[in-house]
Amino acid sequence: MSENANKYTTILDTLDIGADFEILFRQAGDGFMQVEYGYEQRLHIPDSFRMLAVNDLIKEKNIKGLIETVPGLRTNMFHFDPEVLSQKDMINEIKDSEKQFKSVESLKVKSRLIKLPIAFEDKETKKAVEKYLSQIRPDAPNCDDGYNLDYIAKCNGVTAQEAKNMVLETEWFNSGCGFWPGGGFFWPTDPRCALVVPKYNPPRTWTPEGAVGIGGPCVFTYTTPAGGGYQLFGRTIPTFQFAMKHPQFKDNPCLYRNADRIKFFEVSEDEILNIYEHVHNKTDYKYQVEDGEIIVKDYVEWLNSDKIKAETDAFKKRQAEGLKSAPKL
Repeated sequence: MSENANKYTTILDTLDIGADFEILFRQAGDGFMQVEYGYEQRLHIPDSFRMLAVNDLIKEKNIKGLIETVPGLRTNMFHFDPEVLSQKDMINEIKDSEKQFKSVESLKVKSRLIKLPIAFEDKETKKAVEKYLSQIRPDAPNCDDGYNLDYIAKCNGVTAQEAKNMVLETEWFNSGCGFWPGGGFFWPTDPRCALVVPKYNPPRTWTPEGAVGIGGPCVFTYTTPAGGGYQLFGRTIPTFQFAMKHPQFKDNPCLYRNADRIKFFEVSEDEILNIYEHVHNKTDYKYQVEDGEIIVKDYVEWLNSDKIKAETDAFKKRQAEGLKSAPKL
């Protein structure tokens, strides 16, 4: 990087936390700062465990001038009032919390398990894809047969059925709520199920409520009708209710919390439609939400076991070949 380019870096400060791992404090506007864990974007769930634990330590301080935090997989966005809390003091508060933190392996992460029904290749999802083909990009190579599932499979070197199985077999960890009201950023806890796929190019103008899609390695459930660029593969039940009529939403219109896990199970489209009626109109559907926790030491040991590493490496080889041969968007 040239000397002139260095003058325009967005990195305000760094903190070395060992193991060749650095925390970056990045400028994000007058009243915003993005804290990144490491230079490289990597799908490593323990990074999120650390980020959420430190986020809790910071919030416990009740720092005057700190408005909100927005956690992601390996980042945390801090929104603060610069007239009350200086950028330098914000950085020092975060550094202090990082120094208080002991180790990822010592954590026990409170994590609810939410079991969500999903119907693959449903009619509402197909309408969104067909609208995209007719109004935006008729030659889109990711929309074979009016769905995106085949494209997801091609990009990962697997069959469509294998891609479905991967969605169903892993738990999906919510690293943070955001992007859209009620939304969450969900990542596979099982690296053998870590599907990765490019986003739409250009994006859609409409997606139905409840559609489930994947962009990069992240799964998202659409909380309301919206535009979007994730590759769609099915539809689940409501996860957001602005009217707050249903008992599940009486205290909060959003179903998800940070560190929740989703476990999908397959049902028919008729069952999904029936649940919509019993959530939004009859308001008597019972959501399957269980309290739980993740013992991080046990999870990390499992993640680093020879069996899981070998099977993950084998899948990544198939994935690399699939991505190489799949049509480019």
